[in-house]
Amino acid sequence: MTTPAIKTAADKALASLIESAKGALPGNESFASLRSAAASAFEENGLPTRRVEEWKYSDLKKAMPADLALAQPVDSALAKQQLSGADIIKAVETCRLVLVNGIYSAELSDLADLGDAISVRSVAEALQAGEFQLDDPAIAQGDIALSLNTALLQDGVIVEIAAGAEIDKPLEIRHIMIGGGMATVRNRVVIGKGSKVGVIETFTGDEAAYQLNTAIDYRVADDAKLNVLRIINEGDNGLHLGSTTATVGGHVHFEHFTLSASGKFVRSQSFVAMLGEYSDADLFGASLVNGSRHSDITLKMDHAVPNCNSKEQYRTVLDDKAVGVFQGQIIVRQYAQKTDAKMMSQALLLSEDASFNNKPELEIYADDVVCGHGATCGELDEDLLFYLRARGISKDLAKKMLVMAFLAEAIENVSDDRFVEALEAYILDRLGLAD
Repeated sequence: MTTPAIKTAADKALASLIESAKGALPGNESFASLRSAAASAFEENGLPTRRVEEWKYSDLKKAMPADLALAQPVDSALAKQQLSGADIIKAVETCRLVLVNGIYSAELSDLADLGDAISVRSVAEALQAGEFQLDDPAIAQGDIALSLNTALLQDGVIVEIAAGAEIDKPLEIRHIMIGGGMATVRNRVVIGKGSKVGVIETFTGDEAAYQLNTAIDYRVADDAKLNVLRIINEGDNGLHLGSTTATVGGHVHFEHFTLSASGKFVRSQSFVAMLGEYSDADLFGASLVNGSRHSDITLKMDHAVPNCNSKEQYRTVLDDKAVGVFQGQIIVRQYAQKTDAKMMSQALLLSEDASFNNKPELEIYADDVVCGHGATCGELDEDLLFYLRARGISKDLAKKMLVMAFLAEAIENVSDDRFVEALEAYILDRLGLAD
């Protein structure tokens, strides 16, 4: 006998929002049926509690507020003003796509330097025309954040990179939240065969309480190279549900770095399916969390074919009463022989009140593989701290230097020097060490 889900005020508010927003959301009749299916699944199960294994350490039911409404359109002048202060990657010159409160703004975007190598289209426009299909990889299907994304999807961008293109400037997809409310976005980036491109995703918001459910789908064709940098710098009252899905072809190098730095409740999850042989996927990340913030990094790596490599390395720094989570799962299918997969998560606790939850997993059905995982959690090295203080460095500055050194070991894995520069500049500024 199945025990019915207990509906909280947040569950009821979200169900009411899904029902009331139906008429205002884009999409043809076919997509409306997908929305209805996602809404029905939510109505049956509600928000996940800590009894749901994938959400054991992140209680979304508790984090979600009970006063929910869709984010409202923003005046163009206000959006421009907010955009001018939302540049968190000053060290890198980019081409830019901008979404404000979940809606794509062509006016605020800047794609002048990309030429014919790239095409951009609004998801809302494609939904209305019946030309946008949701077909997440099997490893991501049934995920609650993606289901909610389908039920309330407002807009996003579809980016297509031409085969053989080499994009000099990284493409930045910038999300800005202004004035509170809930926004739901789904982006898709299609990388043509043999293309080389860098993508930067940035997330910022004001001090209002808001919720952003964002998903991005990378489709990487054979012989391509894709470097992704994702910087989550939400407002202090922001709730961020971020999902990345990626399907990787053959002879591909896919690299993804996540920096989780701000937001009241952040869950950044990645689902990567290796579908072509002789490909590499490197997933790295760093979290810098203080106050009473909650930061969750969850990933699933699916090795479905032979002769692929993957490497996952994440580092987390926690202070005050912050809570950190790392959940990593590597699945090696029966026919995925010659797989080489490694995963490591390390946490540094600066306060006795901070806590970190670590759950690495390997699920292996092949016998000719090299796989391993590890996890550590500890405090600052007192000997190193003493060494720095003995040379006249203050205790506060010495701590910051050691934190920077700890995070730098994750950053140095990034192969794009421009991304390394952007990450180091951001973290140094965050720690108060910038010139």
